[in-house]
Formats: sequence, C-alpha cells, structure tokens
Amino acid sequence: MNLFRSEEHVRRWSGYDPSAAEGTLPLHEWAYIFGVEFCRRKLAPDFFLHGLGLRQGLFRALSELGKSGPFWGIS
Repeated sequence: MNLFRSEEHVRRWSGYDPSAAEGTLPLHEWAYIFGVEFCRRKLAPDFFLHGLGLRQGLFRALSELGKSGPFWGIS
C-alpha cells in the first residue's frame, strides 16, 4: 500500500496503473475497511477456520463505500 498526498500525485506516480484506479481511496476509507473483523483477525490462529464466514462483513463494508466492482472481487 502506498500513501499519497492527493489523487493527482497518485496519477503522476511512475507505477500508476489506470486499471487499478478504483483502488485509490482516502485514508479514512482504508481505515474503515481494515477495521472490519475479517481484516482485524487475519493473524489469529483460527483465521482459516472462520475467515470465510467473516468475508460477508468485509463485502458489506465495501458495499457501504460503493465498492462493488470486479476490482474488489465482488461482481
């Protein structure tokens, strides 16, 4: 993950990929996404047992932010 001052700086970055533009989000949206239980529990020893069940919370958070396209794996 790279952090930039603005979307303009992202677009001028040499590694910018226009096909991934949907993944350019403000920091507060990334904080919201990484705050869902699916992301918080990734290092838990039982994550692989419960991870599939936790995905719905991640998908719900992404949908609340209007992120529902193929970039996000939700079609």
